[in-house]
Parts: sequence; C-alpha cells; structure tokens
Amino acid sequence: MYQKRAYRRKIKDQKKSKKNKITKKDRIIALVSFVGIFVTASLFAYRMLFFGHSEVHNHKRDMAYELVANEEICMRNNSYRAELMPSVSIKNKTYYGCCESCTDYLAQNPEERYALDPISKTKVDKALAFILHPTGDQITKVYYFSSKENIKVFVNENKRL
Repeated sequence: MYQKRAYRRKIKDQKKSKKNKITKKDRIIALVSFVGIFVTASLFAYRMLFFGHSEVHNHKRDMAYELVANEEICMRNNSYRAELMPSVSIKNKTYYGCCESCTDYLAQNPEERYALDPISKTKVDKALAFILHPTGDQITKVYYFSSKENIKVFVNENKRL
C-alpha cells in the first residue's frame, strides 16, 4: 500500500510537469507570431516613411473654405451652425452663442471672446474677426483671422498643389 501511494505521487508529478512544459510546437507558434508582427510593423513604418500619409489624413488639403457671418457662429464652442444665433452685446460689440448658457458664458468670461489667428498667432476679438469655415458634411470647426491676407495665406497653405 505504501508503494502505491508513492507511485501515485510520481504519476501526478509527471502529469503536472507535462502541463507546464513548453513544447517545440509552442515555441514555433510564438516565433511565427513574433516574426509576423515585426514584418507587419516594418512594412507599415516603411509605407509611412516613404509614401507619406494616406488620403484619409490629407482630407484637410482638399477642403474648400468659405467666409461666414458672425451670426451663424457659436463663439463659445467655435462651431458653425447655418442658423441665426442668440446674441449678447458687450462694449458695443456683438457676440453670438447657440443658446442662452453660451451667451451668458461669453458675457461673464472675457477670455472666451478672443481667439488665436492661426497665421499671425495674435489674439483676435471674435466679434471683429474674419471667420472662415471649411465646407463639407458634418464639419463645424471655424477659424478666426485678423485680416483677409491671413485668410489667403491659410487657404493656400491648406490646399493641394
């Protein structure tokens, strides 16, 4: 009886060691997976390095832009809406928001009334700025400019040659 228990233990230990053992098949699978991931990453990096970004990333270059009226812009969210907005007058300047909370926020926070001109990098009063909107479906972003010359430079920089 004593020998049987020892024999059972030996068999259990052998089964445990077989479960935890890394086989040659497992090593081959791991090596093939690693090589596949490495080759895929290398090809992707090569494509990005020598062929540039895909057309999806160049969508900004194909865009057309239009000047829009201040009344169609929520100046708190800096978004274009093709409708007239509620307004608030502050120091003889009119600011527009899409709702009452936006106009109240503009009235209470003077820093929200200014934007950065993307070309000259100067602060521009949103009520006095030239506002440019990229045309296209679902695009609401707007850009504020201090002059029409800056708009021309911006459009030329963001247009496909």
